[in-house]
Amino acid sequence: MKQETYAEWLNQIVKPDKIYLSIRDAARASDVSDTQVRYWIKMGYLKTTKAENGAIKLPFNQIAKIRMIKFFLNEGYTLPAAAKKMTEYQKNVHSLLHLFLGSIHGIKQENDQTIFDLGPLATNPKQHIYGIESQEDIKFVLKEKK
Repeated sequence: MKQETYAEWLNQIVKPDKIYLSIRDAARASDVSDTQVRYWIKMGYLKTTKAENGAIKLPFNQIAKIRMIKFFLNEGYTLPAAAKKMTEYQKNVHSLLHLFLGSIHGIKQENDQTIFDLGPLATNPKQHIYGIESQEDIKFVLKEKK
């Protein structure tokens, strides 16, 4: 696999953007009622699409939104405040995914460790940052690219 396409390849694996659920299935997967999901759609907090048969479907990524809204409601937030918090968290998650998926230049197994090549330093492209995951922890090191 080419190094420059590794992040794109990884992104396709973790981004299930072609999976759609019915309102009922989305509600069941999120432990909320169908009525709640329909209301949150009506209020504009959730995005939907129409299937060829006219049924309203929710993209798979809306499950995370439903669960976050539910979490914040359970924490005592009003629905508008819960939706606002959900949006803030989603921005953070998007940034983390962008950082993670855009940074991975390769992954390999060595002994009982997973080694992530997080790419070159801006000040010295010959040196790469590596994340080394073991059973105990994750460490970061600078090394010359082999």
